[in-house]
Amino acid sequence: MKNLTVTVSPHITQKSKTTRSIMFDVLIALSPALVMAIVYFGYHVLINAIVCMGCCFAFELLYTLILKKDFSRKAVKESSCWDCSSLVTGLILALNLPRVIIVEGWNLNVYRAMPAGARAVDYVAFGGDTIILCLIGSLVAVVLVKMLFGGIGKNFANPAATARIFLFLAFGMTWANTTGLGEMLPASTGATWLSSGTKLTNNQNMFFQMFIGNRGAAAAGETCMIALILGYLYLSIRKVIDFRLPLIIVGSAAVLALLFDGLPRHLTGARLVNNMYAHIMSGGLVFGAIFMATDYATSPNTFWGSALYGFGIALFTMLIRVFANYPEGMSFAILIMNITVPLIDKYIVPRPFGYHKKIKEKPLKTPDSPLPYNEAGKGGAEA
Repeated sequence: MKNLTVTVSPHITQKSKTTRSIMFDVLIALSPALVMAIVYFGYHVLINAIVCMGCCFAFELLYTLILKKDFSRKAVKESSCWDCSSLVTGLILALNLPRVIIVEGWNLNVYRAMPAGARAVDYVAFGGDTIILCLIGSLVAVVLVKMLFGGIGKNFANPAATARIFLFLAFGMTWANTTGLGEMLPASTGATWLSSGTKLTNNQNMFFQMFIGNRGAAAAGETCMIALILGYLYLSIRKVIDFRLPLIIVGSAAVLALLFDGLPRHLTGARLVNNMYAHIMSGGLVFGAIFMATDYATSPNTFWGSALYGFGIALFTMLIRVFANYPEGMSFAILIMNITVPLIDKYIVPRPFGYHKKIKEKPLKTPDSPLPYNEAGKGGAEA
């Protein structure tokens, strides 16, 4: 009896998750996509990741110090940047960009003046375009979208998705058509299946190349489906994300691809199914569904709200892809649905803990009277 100990509830033996531990899990889940992007596109992706992550961390640290008007060592230690959420934002932003970006009017003359047979990346990678846009994108993501609205958990939209859209609309970026590591890995950040003039219809080898990442992608992180699936499984097993939301987005997009693109073009049989597979594996659909749409602050609090949210992302993505001039629409769809999350949470509220639906009592009958009566003695006519 002396060895028995009485403790109050709850009896928790496992340490609770912190913001930092969750962010580390996300960084681990993103690492396969980063590694494969470096393998296919070279060291430029690593440079972009270091610049974006470093700038996001520095901007959040400076913002908190300026806001407190305190630059002491204690203020630095108490800054919110140490929760590592800025590093996640920076890495997602870097993987949402191609390894080399050419802004029209900046280094375009240098790009055109390359010697015959030279690689574009050798002339553009350190020309300033990519580094400057990574810095500007980090500023928009952390300061304008995240910190000005109160910091982590209070931002109205996904910071990385908003920054990517800002860079695309503000600077008219051209995704440089650059090859991978020589002839061995012919991946490129040029035109993808979504922007090609001839749609893929019945080429099984092409699907395998898309799956392993050995095909063109507008952004470096969207390349390898295997790496994205590994990240999804890790986050699901660690219970960092709700594993159902990415499945709802991808599944809804598959059905909408059949309805919006396959059937109107009179595709049948294998061509119809292959067209659906290509829509799923092209662009940022899978990447956005796993790492951007599942953001805690910008996604609904209930399952049915998340289901509506995920279907809305798939709907807007396919509408933009099929009927708009822009070949990809995942980032725009995520931003649109992020804005609707407060409205979804207002009308789809979680059930209170311990709530039980009231059961209506059936009226009772006596042998003497066919009319029902209740326990209070009221007549059946009144009931």
